[in-house]
Amino acid sequence: MDKKKRTLISCAMLADEVNHILQQTDIDLPVIWVERGLHSTPEKLNRILQHYIDALQNQDEILLTFGLCGNGTAGLISKHTLLRLPRFDDCINQLLCKQPRTERKQTETDALYLTRGWTLDKEAILQQYQILSRQYEPEMRDMILRTMYNGYHTLSVIDTGCFDLKPVEQYADQAAACLNFTRNTVSGNISTLEHLIVGTNDPNILTLNPGEMIQASLFEL
Repeated sequence: MDKKKRTLISCAMLADEVNHILQQTDIDLPVIWVERGLHSTPEKLNRILQHYIDALQNQDEILLTFGLCGNGTAGLISKHTLLRLPRFDDCINQLLCKQPRTERKQTETDALYLTRGWTLDKEAILQQYQILSRQYEPEMRDMILRTMYNGYHTLSVIDTGCFDLKPVEQYADQAAACLNFTRNTVSGNISTLEHLIVGTNDPNILTLNPGEMIQASLFEL
């Protein structure tokens, strides 16, 4: 039995996937949940994560579900405790990764992606649509949305197998209709996240020794 003291710091966006893995593996692992959506404010994300890391220096390992996240993890350092995190730019690329991994980027350039976690975000598409509908006339609302999502044409649901798919697809259908996007469902992969939680070796997981700083260059393939 693993006697190591380990704590997971996870974005709430991945709550379905993390909880599914914990239930399936029956691992008793403390989890600190960080509010979803902080990838858009990487400086704030960095401060929050460093605060938690500093508070967990009595652990043997600190696990992060965050990738580079817009450089939100760059510069983080754990002075006395091993630090492990996925070697991906963000959780979307992590969930889309096919094995074996051959490319850094897993996403399509013109696609937006969502899981159930993304539909709960305060800045999710339908939530934005509803807010803009209250503030503007339809013509102005649609112009703002076109500007916000310029360059995107597809809305893809990532099926990670960790949530009820039908309501998420229904949400995506409505969102795609609002944006005049095509809509599809793609298969997800939670193997790297599972390896992180279980403690399995994985080339897609970065392991930093105590005192070693997270650098953006570590995420290059």
